[in-house]
Amino acid sequence: MYVALMASASAQEAAEQVQTSGSAELRRASEVMIAPTRQNISIRLPGTVRKGEIISIQYEGSGNSVADSFMVTGITIKDDTCSIENKRNTLTGSALSDMIYARPCTKLK
Repeated sequence: MYVALMASASAQEAAEQVQTSGSAELRRASEVMIAPTRQNISIRLPGTVRKGEIISIQYEGSGNSVADSFMVTGITIKDDTCSIENKRNTLTGSALSDMIYARPCTKLK
């Protein structure tokens, strides 16, 4: 029974809305394909994120502050880490996903 409880406690689950600390790491699918060893980008994001909304993110790029938007197409949470996804199709029909990893993160819905 203890093993079953441990397995369910660390299972990934879908979320509609989460609360973040306001900071996270961004990994763009196009950059992973071009330079797989590239580090994640530290970003600032809203304290509350909902599936289906477009959120504003900010990060430092080439010595300048960059403001960008991110369409949230899915959210999953495992332990205290959220994976916030922006999934889109390319012109060739394949799917790419940019990911934001926020920790700590709490499921609201």
